[in-house]
Amino acid sequence: MGFLDDVQASLNRGVAGANRGVESMKLKNQLNDAMKRRQALAAQLGASLYDITKDDPSFRMGREQLFDGIAQIDAERASIQAQLDEIERQNAASQQAATVVVCPFCHTRISASDMFCAGCGKSMADIMAASGAAAPAVPAAAPVEGPVCPKCGAPVSEGDAFCMSCGQKLGE
Repeated sequence: MGFLDDVQASLNRGVAGANRGVESMKLKNQLNDAMKRRQALAAQLGASLYDITKDDPSFRMGREQLFDGIAQIDAERASIQAQLDEIERQNAASQQAATVVVCPFCHTRISASDMFCAGCGKSMADIMAASGAAAPAVPAAAPVEGPVCPKCGAPVSEGDAFCMSCGQKLGE
């Protein structure tokens, strides 16, 4: 029976070794997860401390390169975000312009971004109301300098006979 005992002992050692290996891998994964959580919290702490100390010369002393580097990256991020926002705004405007609406009054095909029908002059609000759809959202305009339409407030050029946004006759 010595041979079978040796085989059994070898199997037991193998199983025990495999169990230790599995347990070791499990603990290493837990350790790795704990390190990732710690790094995330340290990054949050660092960001909050940066915000509090960035304007204090006593904290910046000896760390100017770090503070300046973070400020430069923040400015770069803001610029990139502004570019992304502009691209998204352009995409939305392009999609709206590509949408075609048929005027229910004169059956002219017009862009959903138009302010009035080129065929009959009805406003987009009238067209959308007559077709049972909501009027398209008009982006908020920046403050206008110079002459504006008395009806809708859109900018107009000197000498224009009509407002290109709402069709109002000008100069009356």
